[in-house]
Amino acid sequence: MDSIGGLIKKFSEFWNESYLGVELGISVAVGTVLALSWLLRRKLPQILIWAIGKALGANHRPVLKDLLEAVRSPLEITVLVIGILTALKIAGLESMQGGPVHLILRSCVILIIFWTLVRMISPTLTHSMGAGSQTGQEAVLRDFAERALRILFVLLGMAAILEQWNINVIGLLGSLGLIGAAVALGAKEFFADILGGIVLIMDKMIERGDWIRTTDLEGTVERVGLRATRVRQFDKALVTVPNSMLVDRALINFTRMTNRRIYWKIGVEYQTSQEQMQTIVKEISEYVHGNEAFETNPNRVLTFVFLDSFGDSSINIMLYCFTKTTVWGEWLSAKQDLAYAVKEIVERNGAAFAFPSTSLYVESLPFGTPEAFPGADPDSASLPPEASNPPTS
Repeated sequence: MDSIGGLIKKFSEFWNESYLGVELGISVAVGTVLALSWLLRRKLPQILIWAIGKALGANHRPVLKDLLEAVRSPLEITVLVIGILTALKIAGLESMQGGPVHLILRSCVILIIFWTLVRMISPTLTHSMGAGSQTGQEAVLRDFAERALRILFVLLGMAAILEQWNINVIGLLGSLGLIGAAVALGAKEFFADILGGIVLIMDKMIERGDWIRTTDLEGTVERVGLRATRVRQFDKALVTVPNSMLVDRALINFTRMTNRRIYWKIGVEYQTSQEQMQTIVKEISEYVHGNEAFETNPNRVLTFVFLDSFGDSSINIMLYCFTKTTVWGEWLSAKQDLAYAVKEIVERNGAAFAFPSTSLYVESLPFGTPEAFPGADPDSASLPPEASNPPTS
């Protein structure tokens, strides 16, 4: 027993022995806490998220599941911060209020809080504003709101951290007022682009996936940003356009078309009779009105098939109609079928398509009548030799 008591006494003396001014026992305890916090930084948040999700039924509530997943990384940093605070308390440094170590830790706590809020923005907006709309106006508004809230929380977090270090944020902003005014004057185009982006979104002028055309480009909208819009041209080149340019100029949105138009001038020969023309016009009109691919409701579109004008070399029939589809490929197919039908109708009625031509009428030759070939009969000068000299038997 004496040997055991002596061993305990020696161990206690060794445990309380100081090294570089720090007791060995405290050093071991601090190291153990820091090591455990590092090793458990992933496992503890995982267990906590699983427990909360199980209690609240996260598997049946997608928004809650996404929110819990968003806070996973901040929770991992929180475990490390708690471990560091615990180690400082064991080391007896908790009384260092206002010191740099505590200021850094308090700044880390504020950073974790605002980081958590920033990570929760995306799942919250996704589920509240529509997760299924990837090309609609909801997606544009969601992206815009997400970027604005991220900037807001980052600025608030920075202001809170500066306050912890006794930096007067209001005074700092006031001192930056003149600089801000100078920057604003130099960056007026930047702010004009931002206002243009707000106008594009609020007026619902364009959406992701729209086919648009301006005086400078034509293509499909890939992204409506806060400052600029990305448009993929049909040659697959990506064009970034400042929003102010889209707002200030004429913009055609082909995706908003209700129907696609076909406008032709069909020219037939002048020798076509009136009865043939009437039959051709009537049959073309019947084809358009009887084909399901064409919209002929007068309350929605106008449909015209009439003899329109007398051209230089043709009688022109105007064909003005709309297809029900706005898809380019389907529109091309309907237009092709219409072209085949028009050709068949014109040819079936004994008419023909006209082509540009010029007729020349000569009343008299400028140099008189040409002379006859020497030795030939003047009356047979225009006949071939076989006709003027028939063979003899």
